[in-house]
Amino acid sequence: MGLDAASPGSFWRSAAGTRKTRARGVSERTGRNEAMHFVLFTHSLVSDWNHGNAHFQRGILWELIARGHSCRAWEPADGWSRTSLLAEQGRGAVERFEADFPELAVGLYGPLPDLDPLLEGADVVLVHEWTDPQLVAALGRKRRMGGRFTLLFHDTHHRGVSAAKEIDSLDLEGYDAVLAFGEVLSDLYRQHGWGRRVFTWHEAADVRLFQPLPEKGQK
Repeated sequence: MGLDAASPGSFWRSAAGTRKTRARGVSERTGRNEAMHFVLFTHSLVSDWNHGNAHFQRGILWELIARGHSCRAWEPADGWSRTSLLAEQGRGAVERFEADFPELAVGLYGPLPDLDPLLEGADVVLVHEWTDPQLVAALGRKRRMGGRFTLLFHDTHHRGVSAAKEIDSLDLEGYDAVLAFGEVLSDLYRQHGWGRRVFTWHEAADVRLFQPLPEKGQK
């Protein structure tokens, strides 16, 4: 079945009225203010150049924002997807992202960044598997040293099979849990002892943007 991508900007404009009528962070289930701040470390949220995970991660942050939470994404300034996109399409591609996804806040970091400002106010920190191993380890140390946030490692790929040595070398000691995109991958993490707890979190299309195309008759 085909998928049709709507305009992200038009979605947020049409949804603005709904968001304004609901108190930010108020749970529809309990009526209490339960807003949290989520921080995502990703290879790139801006660029999907040979990086389809960007679409899934954008959808995650969109959903969290729609539920009244705040989000901030951080990506390396020299990541291969971002640099390839800029080389191929120029600065206009970044400006298009900013116009299409106005509520997704993305910051850049360089080598060995100071983590304190990047983690400011975080309740939940989600670290994608393409994040530099040194940064993965540094975030784990922050958590072990008393970081007051839940730290989650997010595997949306198959590197546990195709690059097992790379995953095995990651320091996940300080992570509260691993989120893996399929049960087979979750079992692999459990078997190898990669992470304390492992949960299956399937990838999905963001239905605000991607919708089934009308069925077409046979030609």
